[in-house]
Amino acid sequence: MDGLNRITYLRTLLFFAFGENPLLYLSLTVSVLSVFLELAAMTTMLPLSMVAAGQPLPEEMWIVKVVKQTNIELNGRSLFLVFIALFGLRVVTQFVGEALTLFLSKRLLSQLATRAFATLVNVVPLKEVEKASIGSFIALVGDESFRASTLVIYLNQLASLVLLSGLYYAAILVYSPAVGVSLFVFLVVSFLAMYESFRVSHRLGIRQVEQSKSAGSLFLDALNGLRSVRAFSAEDYVTEDYRRQMSSYMRTLFSIDLISLLTRLGPALLLLGAVATVAVLPAASARFSMEFAFIVTVVILLMRFFPVVGQAVTVALRVVADAKAGRDVTKLIREYGEAAEYGVARAVLLGRVERLEACGLDFSHNRERTILKSFNIAMECGRSYALIGLSGSGKSTFLDLLMRFYPVEQGRLLVNGVPIEKVSIGELRRRVLLVSQETTIFNDTVTNNLRFGCHVPFDDLERACRIACIHDFIVGLPQGYETVLSYRGTNLSGGQRQRIGIARAIVRRPDVLLLDESTSALDVETRKVIVRNLLEEFRDRIVLFVTHDGYVTSQVTHVFDMAAINSAERIDVVSRSQFTQEQVN
Repeated sequence: MDGLNRITYLRTLLFFAFGENPLLYLSLTVSVLSVFLELAAMTTMLPLSMVAAGQPLPEEMWIVKVVKQTNIELNGRSLFLVFIALFGLRVVTQFVGEALTLFLSKRLLSQLATRAFATLVNVVPLKEVEKASIGSFIALVGDESFRASTLVIYLNQLASLVLLSGLYYAAILVYSPAVGVSLFVFLVVSFLAMYESFRVSHRLGIRQVEQSKSAGSLFLDALNGLRSVRAFSAEDYVTEDYRRQMSSYMRTLFSIDLISLLTRLGPALLLLGAVATVAVLPAASARFSMEFAFIVTVVILLMRFFPVVGQAVTVALRVVADAKAGRDVTKLIREYGEAAEYGVARAVLLGRVERLEACGLDFSHNRERTILKSFNIAMECGRSYALIGLSGSGKSTFLDLLMRFYPVEQGRLLVNGVPIEKVSIGELRRRVLLVSQETTIFNDTVTNNLRFGCHVPFDDLERACRIACIHDFIVGLPQGYETVLSYRGTNLSGGQRQRIGIARAIVRRPDVLLLDESTSALDVETRKVIVRNLLEEFRDRIVLFVTHDGYVTSQVTHVFDMAAINSAERIDVVSRSQFTQEQVN
């Protein structure tokens, strides 16, 4: 079954590669032409050796016919020039074919990595993302995309190498059936001797992937948690762990390359043993005795045949190892990409969001504990809301469902009366915006951090910053709005990061603004000003604060208590006043 899955993976990868890059057909054609040119060039060795030995040339030889038709004098010089011309064309076409394949493989790498990343960012459910480590996704988008693009090169090379070795074998079999049969037996013995190397290479390939993933996760975890690492004096622990993992990774890579080297040199050793046997045994020598010209031709063909076979075996080994050890990055693109396209095609156009309703929502992150149970809530434009409750009661989970970070498991979540799963994710997130407690800051200018991909006039940015009470701080920076912020906003305080996040949301002017403890790091007076500004700015839209702050709950028009909602077996959405209070102290 695993072998069938790998074949399916290779077929899918090739369909994707050739579908996205039709020039691969040209590359393959040029490679095949190059193979035939080499064989044509090498077959001129027989007439050349016959001329060197002073023997007459048979009229039925193709090279003799070609030279005669060109009215060129048939001699060793003209045959040698034909050989040079053919081999020169072989080198040129080989260069063109391989250069084109290399270019297309790098292009394929870019296509796979960017589309996989876009799929992860846009449509893969958070549940799926949270199941795996960060290193796993880095390996998928980085290492696996590189592995897939390299596989396309290997498969292209393998096709031409198999064709070339097959043609050489056919030529040897025609010149001497005895040598051809002996060569076949030799190849079978070599294959059986090297079969174990394929199995070992497969196991090492799987180990290589796991080690790369593990080292990548440790690297990122250590950098992201550098403050904690240093605070607990754990620098030596993480560096030693990383050194140990990289040493194991290096040994695995060395083992793979060593097996590849043995695979290339093993057949040569077997061949030397066979030749020595023929040379030592008189009967064998007599059986293979031939004319000098014929011996020279066969030897030349064998000298080219074995390196080509060695290359083919090496490439095949890499294909098998990578195909078995690799994860199908195209599966991610196909499954979620097609689902996203299907969803967009069937999506309902929302228009302005006037009403949000949750009707009997049930949700749990795992089977042991239900977060939301028969959850009912309704919100309308022109009103402001606060959602209160103990930590872990499901406040943030409800916001995640509104943003479609998680699918609705049971019950209904309606936007303007339309089930949320029928609404385009892109349109939903343009109209419903979530500001989290932790604001992500990028190593970029303040302006770009505020715009965050939203192209708005600078005046709108400045106005949003004034509403969020961050304008005066920004203009006091060395380059004002063009000041470059540090990675993760380390040159900002928690309150400054939160205010930039709020300004980033205001700029987009959503129909629904969700704030999940987004003012928790602010001082009291600044928080009051910002809350009043937000309620004024969004007075004709929907604002929902998830908060423990009594001031915020005193300013909104409705307060929802998670304890009251989750404890009710059945609550009519219309009569939500059952669990609404005007002020919470």
